[in-house]
Amino acid sequence: MDGVVTPAGSLWTGARRWTESFRGASLRKGDRLVVALPPSTAFVQVLVAALWEGLTIALASPDENIEQLCSALDARAAVAPSSGASRWTADPYAGPASTPDALRPTKTSPTPDVRILVRTSGTTQMARWIALSDRNVLSVLASHLPHLTLRRARVLSVLPWTHAFGLVLDLLPALLAGAEMIRDPDGGRDPASLTALGEAWSATHLSAVPLTIQRLLETERGPALLRRLHGGIVGGAPVAGPLADRLAETRLRAGYGQTEAAPGITLGPPGQWAAHYLGRPLGCEATVADDGELLFEGPNACIGTWRRHEGLNRQDPTRTVPTGDLVRRDGDGLFFEGRKDTAFKLSNGRLVRAGAWEGRLKSQFPSLHDALLFTPAGDGISVALCIDPCGAKGPSERAIREVLGSLAERLVDCVRVAPENWVQRAKGTVDRAEMTRRLRASEAAD
Repeated sequence: MDGVVTPAGSLWTGARRWTESFRGASLRKGDRLVVALPPSTAFVQVLVAALWEGLTIALASPDENIEQLCSALDARAAVAPSSGASRWTADPYAGPASTPDALRPTKTSPTPDVRILVRTSGTTQMARWIALSDRNVLSVLASHLPHLTLRRARVLSVLPWTHAFGLVLDLLPALLAGAEMIRDPDGGRDPASLTALGEAWSATHLSAVPLTIQRLLETERGPALLRRLHGGIVGGAPVAGPLADRLAETRLRAGYGQTEAAPGITLGPPGQWAAHYLGRPLGCEATVADDGELLFEGPNACIGTWRRHEGLNRQDPTRTVPTGDLVRRDGDGLFFEGRKDTAFKLSNGRLVRAGAWEGRLKSQFPSLHDALLFTPAGDGISVALCIDPCGAKGPSERAIREVLGSLAERLVDCVRVAPENWVQRAKGTVDRAEMTRRLRASEAAD
């Protein structure tokens, strides 16, 4: 990290110093501690110490309002980049740099059965704090770690460690397997720098969201780096047909999960790819409801959610959890077909499940990068297609109408959008609200 090699012994020494400091401040098992550090040696040391002490660790970005977070989570203290009330600050490599004068008083009870509080990505709804237990996290590690081939690995790490994907399926497996970790300071946002880092350290593994992989493939040396990798998971968003074709030339795996699943639900074999392939259920029971929604149950199901002013809202650990994602099953594999909550109604009252229709279009036409159904300024349906102008032409309007069936009579427009004008979120999913706003504004201007 930052060009500095930190051996395991130094990680352990720093973690011991944090443990001593937590004990000296009278932090107890189940006390909530906000950890708002960048991915770093200090982050790992604090994490190990907090896990050892049985604290409830709330993970947050270092640029967030620490006081507001501590209040919302009723936390005893925080570890943050800058000093303040009830805060520790961290030396980059050697334990605490400063300690709090006092801990915050709390109104809610400690939560000793909650090990991690981590937020959902918030890409499809308001972000929520998900409570994960030791059982949740350890079950996913037990089911996934044997498949990740991390012995003598060098992991090129780009995922945020404050998110479930980056924490449970990137950082923790590497630590448990004794792998070397090379942390990209830019978090994968600079593909040329990421490629150079991977080459310099002979990286063997990389887990990332599809957008990071797409950026690497667009560089001169990125494709060769991906082909040399021994493993890694691509997840966080569905993979379109053109990208799936390129990934089939690698040993990377499809992976799918949600924060509520800690976050492991499926994993694919190395190099097995197809448009919107999610992998096979792993470590839990996955079923497809009559309406196509994916449901799961098992030891990975989170134990509850944290609500401001209310505390921990506990949930039955044996429950069946709806994911909100629509899928189809093909053999032992699952394929993404859209979000259940992207539905809208037409003026005649007909409910249009936009996500499901978009999934059908992308499955029918693998050359599509993405598709979006929305209502234009008037009535009816418009379809926006993300198509590479230098690649295939994509489907004709007639072909689209055939897929839409009876819904085609409400189709009023078919818009083709170049990838550079397709607005995406950090994980690579379409920003539905912003894309719809732009498309409606363009229609109004015409």
